Amino acid sequence: MTQYSIEKAKPYYDQIYHKIREMILFMKLKPGERVYEARMAHLFNTSRSPVREAVKALIKEGLLVSDEKSRIFVYEPTFEDIIEIYQCRMALESLAARLTAEVATPSQIKEIGTIIEETERYLSNEEENREKLILLNTEFHHLITKFSKNNILIKQLKDINSLSYFFRVLNFKGKNRGRELFDEHKEIYECIKNRESHKASSAMMKHIENDLTHFHEING
Repeated sequence: MTQYSIEKAKPYYDQIYHKIREMILFMKLKPGERVYEARMAHLFNTSRSPVREAVKALIKEGLLVSDEKSRIFVYEPTFEDIIEIYQCRMALESLAARLTAEVATPSQIKEIGTIIEETERYLSNEEENREKLILLNTEFHHLITKFSKNNILIKQLKDINSLSYFFRVLNFKGKNRGRELFDEHKEIYECIKNRESHKASSAMMKHIENDLTHFHEING
């Protein structure tokens, strides 16, 4: 493995946490792959102590799991796990879309529109721009949640944020996948812009249902 340099301005464990998280989310560490603290310490040129702290945080977040022998693995979701996360997202994000259509300011709605415009610019080469499109996808959903102005809803979605992002990465497969997601996002945005709150809610629900269906299709 190539060694990574660590900035000393931040605590080592925080930097290592973000580096390992990034490795998991973008498949440099694969689902089910075993993670060795000693190997990570060598990779980041540090002691095992900050690696151990980072691993604990990632286990709490759900991206790493520990078995009965205290071995550490990258989280490998079952279909039951995926369905449960998507069910939560359907309920919470459809409400977020409705509330945002009702209470978001014009400048906030314009900010969502900016994400739509930026996404469209990256669609000409989906494979090359995969990571950027996933980030924009995530930002689109984040803004709709944020602008709902419901703090309890925001907290609940934050609790599953890492796993939702993980599933987005796993699910971004197939020809014109970025275009499919973009078209659905644009429909949701138009409903919000036009203050059609119930249509926005229905469009978001359908979007997440379609995403779950796609997950099943690509994984047999």
